[in-house]
Amino acid sequence: MNLNISFKNMNSSDAMKEFIREKSESLKKYFQGKVSVTWTLSMENQSRVAHCHAVGNSMDYFGDGDTEDFKASVDLALDKIEKQIRKHKEIVKNHKA
Repeated sequence: MNLNISFKNMNSSDAMKEFIREKSESLKKYFQGKVSVTWTLSMENQSRVAHCHAVGNSMDYFGDGDTEDFKASVDLALDKIEKQIRKHKEIVKNHKA
């Protein structure tokens, strides 16, 4: 897995990078082979925003989370991506039947 993490309008922290690494590992089960995950964390007004872009196996997914806590924003972004992946797999499964 190729993982890129960037921070805008804030300082980076090793604890946040490790949290994102651990959470991003859950995406491996949906992709066979290479997957590239790009995270961008930023502070906008009073919000903590996490953008996640996952690319692999001819699939391209994007999720974002906007809450008052970075960890909750990361979880929300991952939930959105996992929902997109499940929906895509269901479409493919129904198409073959």
